[in-house]
Amino acid sequence: MRRPWLLAAAAALALLVAAVAMVVWPRRHTLEPLHGSNGVDYVLYTHVPEQCRGGGCPALYLLDGAAWLPTFAEIEDKLVEERRIQPFVIVGIGYGDILNTGDLRKHDFTPAFGRTPGKTGGADAFLTVLRNEIIPHAEANLPIQGAQRTLAGHSYAGLFTAYALARAPDLFDSAIVMSPALWFDDGKIFNVALEPAPEPRQVVLAADTPRGEGRSAMANDVLRYSTLLSGHADIQVSHALIVGKEHNSMVAPAARRAMIALFGSELER
Repeated sequence: MRRPWLLAAAAALALLVAAVAMVVWPRRHTLEPLHGSNGVDYVLYTHVPEQCRGGGCPALYLLDGAAWLPTFAEIEDKLVEERRIQPFVIVGIGYGDILNTGDLRKHDFTPAFGRTPGKTGGADAFLTVLRNEIIPHAEANLPIQGAQRTLAGHSYAGLFTAYALARAPDLFDSAIVMSPALWFDDGKIFNVALEPAPEPRQVVLAADTPRGEGRSAMANDVLRYSTLLSGHADIQVSHALIVGKEHNSMVAPAARRAMIALFGSELER
């Protein structure tokens, strides 16, 4: 069985390589950097389809944006072209200190669970930045219809997405949770009570399931989390096990499934 820390290390390495590559991403695809109240500098990488430039599109807030924005943007463009989904604006959240992305994301995306934050445990502070600074900044500068928001995260960012669902039920209408680090701190996320939401929410879960391992610990955690969410009347949940994919290679097929589920076009139905 793969150890959770090895998965986290592999994800961090892939994110660092992708983040360094993103230095050459055209500047017209970024908003003005934002200095958060938690002391962290953030960069917002954006993708605005042509159909959204007049305004009125929903927004998908993508954690680890420096790494995953190109993947999500390419998939969205193809599905929009095929008229399978309605277009949406992607706001990829990355870090100004790009070389320290691994440490910064681990701090931002992990809850303290009652402990004093240190190298981990910054989720509550980041959630405040997301609510009060990042989202207002994006909605003031992009053609977004603020009433429709989705949060997407993978690995540690998937853990944070699950935490945000519990702690900020009014902030997002839907969520994409991909191979989340639900094992963190002995799985304490499963004991976090979900606060009731003012409106129904839709959640798409996915887990990597490499061949030859049987059902992985990751898959078992996601199925357990799916069962937990399905017990709440205000949440519509679906899940997929991405067979034959590793921790990072599962992101593209998981993103495609989730986009169709959340943004499926009426033209296709």
